[in-house]
Amino acid sequence: MKLKIIALFMCVAIILVMAAACGEKDENEKSAGDNEKAEETTPAPIDETKTPATTQAPTDPPTTEEPTEPIDPNLPYYEYLDVEFARFGFVGGDRIVAETEQAVMDAITAKGFCSKSPVEVDEDVPFGTIYRFTITDLAAEMWETAAELKFSGSKTLTEGDIIAGCMYVRDAGGPNPAQFYLAIKTPTNDWGSEGDMNVNHFELEPGDGWQKIYFYGEAAVDEDPASTAIFEFFMGYDPHTIEIGGLYIMRYPDTVENMKATMKMP
Repeated sequence: MKLKIIALFMCVAIILVMAAACGEKDENEKSAGDNEKAEETTPAPIDETKTPATTQAPTDPPTTEEPTEPIDPNLPYYEYLDVEFARFGFVGGDRIVAETEQAVMDAITAKGFCSKSPVEVDEDVPFGTIYRFTITDLAAEMWETAAELKFSGSKTLTEGDIIAGCMYVRDAGGPNPAQFYLAIKTPTNDWGSEGDMNVNHFELEPGDGWQKIYFYGEAAVDEDPASTAIFEFFMGYDPHTIEIGGLYIMRYPDTVENMKATMKMP
């Protein structure tokens, strides 16, 4: 009987040891599974040492630099002005009156109390032709006394065409200060102004030294031939004497580039 009891206790002890071992094994397996699951769901840490990619801001396209070197003063007068006006930005122009300075100046006529006479060029000036316009009497209306220039009869004007150019003027010592107004006139619209000139109806009173005048305007109506339109030098009311030299006058097409160029003229 005593041996049976001892044997029973030994069996119980063995069973308890085996049960404890199995429980520890299950706990270890569960812990390992939980660790694997945590590794699967936990995101990888962010490497803060890496620089995030950035989007570059758009850059403007390269621009063409305007020439800064002076224009060659030894160029013939009209060629010099061709370069000057090209630097303003004018493109596609043609000579709307004549091809040479002499021919343009010779084409100017006088009307009313105005007379025209040539002046010898005996001074250091860039142009080669000078005419003197003498106003001898008081005019009742400003348009009665003028110098006039017709555009070429072999060409046409289109509405919007830009007329631009320059000339030199000076007071030649008459009884009153010299003055003039620039305008383009045509019978097509009953002699109304063809289009605003930048000096249209603006009184200019040059001094006794040569003053370079720039001008531009637009044709307001079509003209065929272009000679229907007249470029006017209205001489005002009072008697005076004025000299004009080196008239340069061009026609350019109505484009955005040419309109911008007019804004760059002095």
